[in-house]
Amino acid sequence: MQDADALASRAVAPDIAAVAPTSQTGATLIAGTRNWSTSVIGTTPGWLQTRARAMAEGRWLTAADEKNVADVTVLGPTTASKLFGASDPLGQTVDINGVPLEVVGVLKPAGESASGSNEDDQAIVPLPTMQQQIGGSRTSVDTIFVEATSAATLSAADQEADTLLLNLHGVSAANADFTINSQQSLLVGGIGVMNIMLVSVTERIREIGLRKALGATPRVIRRQFLVEASLLGLAGGVLGAAVGLAGALVLPHLIPDTVAVSPAAAAGSIAVAMLIGLVFGVYPAGRAARLAPIDALRTE
Repeated sequence: MQDADALASRAVAPDIAAVAPTSQTGATLIAGTRNWSTSVIGTTPGWLQTRARAMAEGRWLTAADEKNVADVTVLGPTTASKLFGASDPLGQTVDINGVPLEVVGVLKPAGESASGSNEDDQAIVPLPTMQQQIGGSRTSVDTIFVEATSAATLSAADQEADTLLLNLHGVSAANADFTINSQQSLLVGGIGVMNIMLVSVTERIREIGLRKALGATPRVIRRQFLVEASLLGLAGGVLGAAVGLAGALVLPHLIPDTVAVSPAAAAGSIAVAMLIGLVFGVYPAGRAARLAPIDALRTE
């Protein structure tokens, strides 16, 4: 919790806009005669912003809920459907580990996360309620979600968080006892694909000119490079999934924990890799399609 409080200081981390420490556990929720097992997440009001979620109905958790250790919960749409069916869940009571909580809101659907977990099947409660009544440590959390002030400050926010936590924990980067994951990796990968395709266009100008001279239309040239970019993304996605699968098979022999493999998550990662290749291949493909045949053929 000290880490989360420090990250929320604009004086220390000016490029961090919002912080949401979270503690998570599995539990069986009971509503009347129905019950449903799902993830229960204890967090702060900043979670909605840092997770880019929105409310379908009702309200989100407030600072007053946190301060008063309120017995309230916000449900994911799947959880609400499983517990209440077509009935309105607002104002209804859900029992979690013997603690009756009032349903004050329902989130809009969000689908699966990058890790393959169902973001629509969860119950969100104030962090103090989680720590003091449902179960969990009162001083530590599982994850701290952080949002940068803008896309342009993402790297700066990452660096501020890393430096701050290293200093707070009194460790060096080589012995860090925490991990920072950023969505910036997708952008970096996409830019890499775009650069490779731009180099490919530059090196194949004469080929493009010859194809155009023989009747290839700009649409055909554009399609050629988009297919190549998609295949490049596909190759990277398949390779990444293969490495992940290999790690899932090897790690259980080295650590006491088991590693579950989600086929849906693996397929989704490959699809995302292809999409990144396609999106970042648009500009190089368009540049190739706009080349004039006579200019391309005279290029040495």
